[in-house]
Formats: sequence, C-alpha cells, structure tokens
Amino acid sequence: MRPSLALSIGAVAAAAFGLALLLAPAQLLAGFGLGTAVEGQVLSRDLGVTLIAIAIVNWLARDATGPAVRAILIGNLFLQLAELVVNGYEMAVAILPMQAAGGLVIHLALAIVFWLGLRRA
Repeated sequence: MRPSLALSIGAVAAAAFGLALLLAPAQLLAGFGLGTAVEGQVLSRDLGVTLIAIAIVNWLARDATGPAVRAILIGNLFLQLAELVVNGYEMAVAILPMQAAGGLVIHLALAIVFWLGLRRA
C-alpha cells in the first residue's frame, strides 16, 4: 500500500472518531458499553481534539517521502498497536466491556494499514 493511501485512511479514521468524541462523547462511550460520567466526557473530548490533530498531521503529510513519512507511519503504527494491547488488557480484566471489542478490530485494521504503508515508505 502506498504511504499516501495509508496516511489518507488514517486521517479520515482519526477525524471521524475525533469529531465523534468531541461532539457526542456520551453517545460514543455508550456505544462501547461505557458510562457517561462527566469526567469520562471531558477526557473523551480531549482525546477527540488529539485525534483531530493526528488527522491533520496525517492528511498534510500524505505526500511526504523519506524519513519524515516513515516517522509519521511509525508513530501511527505504535498508536494502534499500543491501543490494541491496552484495550485488550482492559477487556481481559473486565475493565472494558466485551461490547467494546469492535474497537480492537479497528485498531488492528489501522495497524495493518500503517504497517503496509511503512513497507513501501
């Protein structure tokens, strides 16, 4: 997969989830089987802003080459793998409900996208 395609896919995914977390945190948390305490909504909005920033970086860097694009792809790959491990652990110890398993699939799919992009970078 071309690095530009991987970063474009990552940008769209990050923007979509970032906007959802920013604008409708209670609904998104409920969709993953989580409560909607005010503290959780605050952190969700903060994460939404962070994801939007990642989306902007990915989109603007999609035509980059060399060490710059590799660094961005590696950062994205790490993010997805780390979330996969953390959320997997949280599900294993019943901190995160099984209803959130779809998130693991998304992280795995995005990790594969960034890995494939990195192979061609």
